[in-house]
Amino acid sequence: MVLLFGFLTGLALVAPIGPVSLTLVGLGAEQGRRAALAGAGGVVLADVATVPIALGGAGLLARLDAGIVRDVETVLGLLLVAVAITTVLRAEQARHAIASLRRPTRTLAALTACNPLSLAAWSGLALALPPSISAPRTLVVFGLGLVLASAVWHSSLAAASGTFASRLGARSRTALTRASGGLMLVIGGVLVL
Repeated sequence: MVLLFGFLTGLALVAPIGPVSLTLVGLGAEQGRRAALAGAGGVVLADVATVPIALGGAGLLARLDAGIVRDVETVLGLLLVAVAITTVLRAEQARHAIASLRRPTRTLAALTACNPLSLAAWSGLALALPPSISAPRTLVVFGLGLVLASAVWHSSLAAASGTFASRLGARSRTALTRASGGLMLVIGGVLVL
């Protein structure tokens, strides 16, 4: 039951479209399904590393002053806003950068590990866990559910984008990149505000 709860919670956290999902869609559009699936593997590898740190560090986070947590959230939001503005203003260059990725697994793993939204989501979840899940053994099973949700979601997104988004023309792919930057701008703005 805890594994299923972790899986469903994980889906709720990873399904909203953010920088990593948008990069996977772009990767599928530019390089096809195989590259997008390799990128999805990188996302899952990063989650395998960051989820245990976030869940295990919940006690430390809970002891931090609320102002410090808010400052970190603001900084993460500003970083996302900066990336978003760059993506909107230089959509064509961003699309070409995604098209020229040589190591999608490593690149997406690094992007995910440094993604402000992922870090905020896993940390916020860790702070909100009920005491019944905080026991070490239960927490491990819950964390496995989170990682499983990430694997299922990101692999499905990668496969779908490699199949469907690759059929778009260059102009449509640039518009998709610009729209993804706009969406990231909104998400970053919400984090800052």
